[in-house]
Amino acid sequence: MRKKQVCSLMSIIIFILLFTAFFFILEVSAAANSPETTKKNFDLVPFIWTVGIVGGCIAITLSYVSWRKYKGEEKKKARKNKSID
Repeated sequence: MRKKQVCSLMSIIIFILLFTAFFFILEVSAAANSPETTKKNFDLVPFIWTVGIVGGCIAITLSYVSWRKYKGEEKKKARKNKSID
């Protein structure tokens, strides 16, 4: 049951990241077509992609690790409660 919830949560997170990236690309392409676009606007694009990718990887990793820690603590509590009975 929990595995399905975690998979759906990860799918939602990935969808949100892709959705945001898609609209960011649309915004950049619209800005590229405008006559007042300067070279300065395009210097930040690789940096923003790098921050987004690295930040997304860190967020997904931290979510997974905290879920595993939670599951481990649940098992530990269950074993402790069984040994008392």
